[in-house]
Amino acid sequence: MDRRSFLRNSGLFAVTTAVGSSFVMACAPSTGNDSGDQNPADPSLRDLAFVTPFQHIINYADVYVAIQEGYFEQEGLRIEPIGGSGTASSISQVSASQAFFGKAAAVITCPLIADTGATIITVAQGDQKSQYSVASLPDKPLTHPEQWQGKTIGVISKGGSTELLLDAMSVAEGLDPTKVRKVVTGADVGSLEFLNRGEVDGFITYLGSETAFEQRGIELNYLNTDDFAKMPGDSYFVKSADVQKEGESIVGFLRASRKGYQFLEKSENLDKVLTAVGAYNEVEVSDQELAQLKVQAQVPLCKPESGDYLSVDLASWESAVELMRRSGIMKDTKMPIENFVTSEFVDQI
Repeated sequence: MDRRSFLRNSGLFAVTTAVGSSFVMACAPSTGNDSGDQNPADPSLRDLAFVTPFQHIINYADVYVAIQEGYFEQEGLRIEPIGGSGTASSISQVSASQAFFGKAAAVITCPLIADTGATIITVAQGDQKSQYSVASLPDKPLTHPEQWQGKTIGVISKGGSTELLLDAMSVAEGLDPTKVRKVVTGADVGSLEFLNRGEVDGFITYLGSETAFEQRGIELNYLNTDDFAKMPGDSYFVKSADVQKEGESIVGFLRASRKGYQFLEKSENLDKVLTAVGAYNEVEVSDQELAQLKVQAQVPLCKPESGDYLSVDLASWESAVELMRRSGIMKDTKMPIENFVTSEFVDQI
């Protein structure tokens, strides 16, 4: 995959400056309802922005809870969450110093760092397990990448994370990903209709839609992408230049975020969690039952075996980078792992 194709497929484009250097940009994010309840301005707090990968959804509840419960204030911070319009908006905003924190998966950040010179680095790992799976009918389960060779699989978006992960699953087993036909089936429960009509043999689903299927009593077979192509999921990143001079703010943000995750895992806090999310997106929590199920599903996705939320699994990052190189997702073959991710800050929490 060439540099231009990757940027186009990721929703990014490169801008070359007058002095010949280039940086990655994207359209400004659509913020949606960014008017969550904020405390009156406190001049002693540091104002920093966090751009989400996609709108304001339960996946980022740790931040909304940390705001509501005052965890960021305890760290001397006031965080403004901005709803992004895609991973590209989060990366471009941070790269251009229009936001301090962003969130994206390794399959997106690593190639941009290595092949396009994106000036970002991951500082904490949010998703410890992939939120994506290949869904198929229970009586025709897809349990191995070889089963979809020559068949059609639905992806959430063309050229996005799910297509890259699907290709990586094939490459990991020595299979040719070009022999799999991919069509866009989207990210909501409507994607099931493609399977029911026989237009696809399986489709990529994510945690939110799996939860919705469960609520409706719809049974499907799920094959998590980590089973064949383990890649660190959505993780917090900052601009590389901020690593040396902004350590205190980075550690403070991560400490507050970890407290947010710890708050999420307590069932007695469910109502407060939904209130925190609803301050930024009322629609996301309008179905209270479904929203609570999503919160409960989010916790095991983000909790590592150690129990320490946001821990960085460096071995997983190293194997993921190697797989991205083998599958052609990333061209670079020499950049060391410390250019992509660091555990320096999360280790200080």
